[in-house]
Amino acid sequence: MQSAQARAQSSGTWFVEPPWTAPLEIRTALQTVPAAATISGMFIAPLVLEAKRLGVQLPSARERYVPYRFYPLIEHVQVLVETCERIHPMLPIRQALRKLGRGAPRALVSSTLGKVVLAGAEGVHDVVNAMAKAYPLNARPSRVDVLERSPGRAIVRLEEVHYFIDSHHVGAFEGALRYAGVDGRVLIAARGPASADLLLEWDAREQTPSRRV
Repeated sequence: MQSAQARAQSSGTWFVEPPWTAPLEIRTALQTVPAAATISGMFIAPLVLEAKRLGVQLPSARERYVPYRFYPLIEHVQVLVETCERIHPMLPIRQALRKLGRGAPRALVSSTLGKVVLAGAEGVHDVVNAMAKAYPLNARPSRVDVLERSPGRAIVRLEEVHYFIDSHHVGAFEGALRYAGVDGRVLIAARGPASADLLLEWDAREQTPSRRV
C-alpha cells in the first residue's frame, strides 16, 4: 500500500486517503444528523457492553439496547463519540471512529439477520456486497451500492449516511476486508456531507479461508 498521500483514479473519479489528521467538529456533526434517522440497536449494544466491561460511563447510553429495535441515530452518534473519548482517549477522534467502525462486521454477524446476510458470503466481493445490502436494513435512511467490481478492487457508493462517513464508515469497509481475510486499503471521494464513493483495493492473491474481525 502507498503512503497517506496516496491517490487513485477510477472511472474519472479521484480517490484520496481519508482526512485522518483533519479537525472534526463534533457539534456540527451532531447537528447534521436528521431527527427521524434511526439505527438498529445491534450497533450500539457492543459499545455499551464494552464500556461496562471496562467500568466506563457513557452518559448518552441507555442501560440496554435490543438488537432488533431501532433507536434514534443521533443517540448512536453521541454514544460513538463518548466511546472514543472514554475508551480510546489516546487516539485522534477520526482514528478512534475508524477503529470502532472496523467492528461493524462482527456486530452484524452476531445477529440472526447478519448471519443470513454476511456469514454465508464467500470471497471479498460477496462480503462487500453483503455489507452494502446490510446498510439500508439497519440504518434508515441509507443507501449503499456496489458500483464497480474487478479483481482486487471494488467501488462502493454511500448515500444518506449522515455521520462520520469519512472515518467511521471507511473503517466499516476496512473491517469488511479483514472479515473476508485480506489486507487492503479504502480511499474516498466525497460527494457531499452524507454521500461518498469508497475505493476498496486489496491483493486478490492474499485471500484465505480464515476471517479476521
